Amino acid sequence: MTNITLVDIIRDYQIGADKAVHIFKDKYQVNDILEGWHNGVYEQTGKLLDEGLYFYAFHGIGLAAHFKDKIVDFDFAYFPEPRHDGFDLWRLTKFIENQRNKYPAYKDKERIEREFYELVKDGVIANPKLENSTTLYFFKNTIPTVLLDEAERKTTDTRNLPKGGRTWWQKLFGSS
Repeated sequence: MTNITLVDIIRDYQIGADKAVHIFKDKYQVNDILEGWHNGVYEQTGKLLDEGLYFYAFHGIGLAAHFKDKIVDFDFAYFPEPRHDGFDLWRLTKFIENQRNKYPAYKDKERIEREFYELVKDGVIANPKLENSTTLYFFKNTIPTVLLDEAERKTTDTRNLPKGGRTWWQKLFGSS
């Protein structure tokens, strides 16, 4: 038996999200599945049994998709093109909880959390700085560098630090 890691689970989660998106794109010939829902091309909730989707429910900027062997609940992030490969700790935990037999080593929520933040610390996953903020994480190597470099530049740029005892906001608003 192979050792399954949280990275493997994330990839499985992403495969499920991708499968759900492609079911809607293929069946209804839409490019943006949220737009299809908002335009009434299909219902907010339903089933697409012939396609292997036992239940689905659109919500906010995401979709909960129930397959025979897994449930994947995901949101879209806009880069500005829509992406559905993002994840967060809550979504991954729920994904694992719905597949206890597949991921028996991940029954402990503390392990999931610890490994998630290790991936953040090690630079494997990151939360991009987008115009429309997101709580989702992505594999760092799939995020445009400018979205990562911008965040790093803002935290290391010393030109905006206070001089002469005045804070940046005092300088900006003219107060002393």
